[in-house]
Amino acid sequence: MTTNNSNNSNGNANRTVTANNTLETMETITTTEQLETAQQVNKTEQPKPKKKTRKRNDNNKIQHVDLVLDAGSHNCKAMVDGYSNSFASMFKEIKGELPSGMAGVFSYNNKNYVVGKLSQGFQGKETIHAFKDNKISKLDIWLIGALTYDCDFLDSLIEHPTVNKYKSKPIQLHINLKLLSLSSGKKGDITKILTNINAFTYRNKEFQITFTNLEEEYIYSEGFGSALTAKSMSPDDREFYILDLGGGTLTLTQYFNGRDKPKANDRIIATGGGMEVVGECIFKAVAKSDMGGQGLEMSGIFAALKACRIKDGNYFTPYSLGRKNIDISQSIPDGLDNWILENPTIKKVLNEARRVLNAGHKVYATGGGFACGLIAQWISNYLIEEIEVAQFEVLSKPESINVTGMKLLNRGTNIND
Repeated sequence: MTTNNSNNSNGNANRTVTANNTLETMETITTTEQLETAQQVNKTEQPKPKKKTRKRNDNNKIQHVDLVLDAGSHNCKAMVDGYSNSFASMFKEIKGELPSGMAGVFSYNNKNYVVGKLSQGFQGKETIHAFKDNKISKLDIWLIGALTYDCDFLDSLIEHPTVNKYKSKPIQLHINLKLLSLSSGKKGDITKILTNINAFTYRNKEFQITFTNLEEEYIYSEGFGSALTAKSMSPDDREFYILDLGGGTLTLTQYFNGRDKPKANDRIIATGGGMEVVGECIFKAVAKSDMGGQGLEMSGIFAALKACRIKDGNYFTPYSLGRKNIDISQSIPDGLDNWILENPTIKKVLNEARRVLNAGHKVYATGGGFACGLIAQWISNYLIEEIEVAQFEVLSKPESINVTGMKLLNRGTNIND
């Protein structure tokens, strides 16, 4: 017990000596000046924290774009952020500088292009048409043409003070693409063409392109916009059909009506049975009439079909001949008769449409051919003849519904939603 007390006493003594030595080595601060000096020393000894500097970004902000594209044989139809446009499926590589103030003109891969009928008025290489196996191989031109043909989409980006903040830098377009095509089996080829599109120039401004959804489903049946519209009109029908009379083909597609989206199940195609052939058959019929030998042109036939309307209770289809309008309505049924007689695949498609109408299914008509009221009426009468209850309907604005109907894809297809 005595030994422990002795040890404790020695330990306390050692600690006391250490404390005293420490106190002796510390400088005694007795004045305010000394205190301020000590504080200054402490401040200089502590390094100042470095300021965080943000990296400066001199690039223009990314612009997200929704693009629906239907590069057809006769017309190229598109919808850019909800606004539709259309131009003739033709283009030309032109010489010299690009014209200003016109739609569908751009530079791409160091070459100058003009799309649509406007291209025929410029000197350059041979005019390229989509119907000559160029729907896919020239997809890059059709897509850039659709962006530049829009009346003010790119112009509004160029003129926007924040979108085009850095004038020397390109505007970046990140595109969510929906491509309407009968060539879904060539997705690999199509994707390769799209990934090689990097940039183009419009109004001396460079636009860079990035596609954001090529890893997803982005290719849809040509009539899918019409199918979405049909589903919205008949949400409870488990099955319906789309009859599409386009520029190059006549197509009958069977759709199953799912919970959310319709899905194509079967399809019959009459290749070469579209409006190009219809126009030729009507041209021949008109040439056999009293108008024969008066300088008929195919372009005049298509212009007359586009101008077709009701006048005094009957269809009036005015072919412009000099200062006269000649009604060619009487020749159109003869032309359509020959359209079927001369093309067995067309007859097959129409007969299949009659079978499904006989079975009680609904058939919805779409495509530019049905935009002509007289053609729509004649085909309708052909299909429903002697069928007691035929549910055949031409969709509103059939020339553009395949594209504009794609708006329903992102917001559901029930018209009552």
